[in-house]
Amino acid sequence: MYGDFMKPRIKEVDKLLAKDVNITIYNGQLDLICATKGAEAWVNKLKWDGLSNFLSDDRVPLYCGKGFTGTKRFVRSYRNLFFYWILGAGHMVSPYSQSHPSNGIVFGL
Repeated sequence: MYGDFMKPRIKEVDKLLAKDVNITIYNGQLDLICATKGAEAWVNKLKWDGLSNFLSDDRVPLYCGKGFTGTKRFVRSYRNLFFYWILGAGHMVSPYSQSHPSNGIVFGL
Protein backbone atom coordinates (compact mmCIF):
# COMPACT_ATOMS: atom_id res chain seq x y z
CA MET A 1 0.00 0.00 0.00
CA TYR A 2 2.84 2.40 0.71
CA GLY A 3 3.70 2.63 -2.99
CA ASP A 4 0.03 3.18 -3.91
CA PHE A 5 -0.54 6.23 -1.73
CA MET A 6 -1.74 9.31 -3.63
CA LYS A 7 -1.29 7.81 -7.09
CA PRO A 8 -3.82 8.35 -9.86
CA ARG A 9 -6.04 5.40 -10.67
CA ILE A 10 -7.65 6.81 -13.80
CA LYS A 11 -6.51 3.93 -16.02
CA GLU A 12 -7.90 1.34 -13.63
CA VAL A 13 -11.24 3.15 -13.39
CA ASP A 14 -11.36 3.36 -17.20
CA LYS A 15 -10.82 -0.40 -17.46
CA LEU A 16 -13.54 -1.13 -14.92
CA LEU A 17 -16.00 1.18 -16.66
CA ALA A 18 -15.23 -0.50 -19.99
CA LYS A 19 -16.09 -3.86 -18.39
CA ASP A 20 -19.45 -2.44 -17.20
CA VAL A 21 -18.47 -2.52 -13.52
CA ASN A 22 -20.47 0.04 -11.54
CA ILE A 23 -18.27 2.85 -10.22
CA THR A 24 -19.53 5.11 -7.45
CA ILE A 25 -17.59 8.23 -6.52
CA TYR A 26 -18.70 10.36 -3.60
CA ASN A 27 -17.26 13.51 -2.18
CA GLY A 28 -18.01 15.66 0.83
CA GLN A 29 -18.62 19.27 -0.15
CA LEU A 30 -16.40 20.48 2.70
CA ASP A 31 -13.58 17.96 2.19
CA LEU A 32 -10.27 19.81 2.29
CA ILE A 33 -8.15 16.68 1.76
CA CYS A 34 -9.79 15.36 -1.41
CA ALA A 35 -11.55 18.43 -2.72
CA THR A 36 -14.59 18.04 -4.93
CA LYS A 37 -12.94 20.07 -7.71
CA GLY A 38 -10.03 17.63 -7.68
CA ALA A 39 -12.35 14.63 -7.93
CA GLU A 40 -14.19 16.29 -10.81
CA ALA A 41 -10.85 17.01 -12.51
CA TRP A 42 -9.72 13.38 -12.53
CA VAL A 43 -13.14 12.21 -13.71
CA ASN A 44 -12.79 14.63 -16.64
CA LYS A 45 -9.55 12.83 -17.60
CA LEU A 46 -11.25 9.46 -18.09
CA LYS A 47 -11.11 7.96 -21.59
CA TRP A 48 -14.36 6.03 -21.03
CA ASP A 49 -16.69 6.08 -24.04
CA GLY A 50 -19.60 7.32 -21.91
CA LEU A 51 -17.76 10.31 -20.46
CA SER A 52 -19.20 12.96 -22.79
CA ASN A 53 -22.75 11.82 -22.01
CA PHE A 54 -21.94 11.71 -18.30
CA LEU A 55 -20.54 15.26 -18.35
CA SER A 56 -23.42 16.63 -20.41
CA ASP A 57 -25.99 15.50 -17.86
CA ASP A 58 -26.95 17.90 -15.09
CA ARG A 59 -26.45 17.11 -11.44
CA VAL A 60 -29.73 15.99 -9.92
CA PRO A 61 -30.60 17.19 -6.42
CA LEU A 62 -31.55 14.44 -4.00
CA TYR A 63 -33.63 14.95 -0.90
CA CYS A 64 -33.87 12.87 2.23
CA GLY A 65 -37.57 12.28 2.17
CA LYS A 66 -40.40 13.03 4.53
CA GLY A 67 -39.47 15.17 7.49
CA PHE A 68 -36.24 16.46 5.93
CA THR A 69 -35.99 19.78 4.17
CA GLY A 70 -33.60 21.01 1.58
CA THR A 71 -31.17 19.36 -0.76
CA LYS A 72 -28.75 17.01 0.99
CA ARG A 73 -26.80 15.71 -2.00
CA PHE A 74 -26.51 15.78 -5.76
CA VAL A 75 -25.83 12.95 -8.15
CA ARG A 76 -24.75 12.77 -11.75
CA SER A 77 -24.84 9.39 -13.43
CA TYR A 78 -24.65 7.74 -16.79
CA ARG A 79 -24.68 4.00 -17.35
CA ASN A 80 -22.31 2.58 -14.74
CA LEU A 81 -20.69 5.78 -13.40
CA PHE A 82 -22.24 7.55 -10.40
CA PHE A 83 -20.85 10.72 -8.78
CA TYR A 84 -22.38 12.01 -5.53
CA TRP A 85 -21.76 15.42 -3.96
CA ILE A 86 -22.69 15.29 -0.26
CA LEU A 87 -23.58 18.72 1.09
CA GLY A 88 -22.28 19.70 4.51
CA ALA A 89 -19.92 16.71 4.72
CA GLY A 90 -16.16 16.74 5.11
CA HIS A 91 -13.57 14.08 4.38
CA MET A 92 -15.28 11.38 6.43
CA VAL A 93 -18.68 11.17 4.77
CA SER A 94 -20.14 8.90 7.39
CA PRO A 95 -23.49 7.63 8.62
CA TYR A 96 -22.69 9.38 11.91
CA SER A 97 -22.24 12.91 10.57
CA GLN A 98 -24.41 12.72 7.45
CA SER A 99 -26.63 9.75 8.16
CA HIS A 100 -29.39 10.12 5.62
CA PRO A 101 -27.35 11.31 2.62
CA SER A 102 -24.58 8.73 3.12
CA ASN A 103 -26.99 5.88 3.77
CA GLY A 104 -28.76 6.75 0.53
CA ILE A 105 -25.53 6.14 -1.35
CA VAL A 106 -24.69 2.90 0.44
CA PHE A 107 -28.14 1.42 0.05
CA GLY A 108 -28.26 2.52 -3.59
CA LEU A 109 -25.18 0.45 -4.49
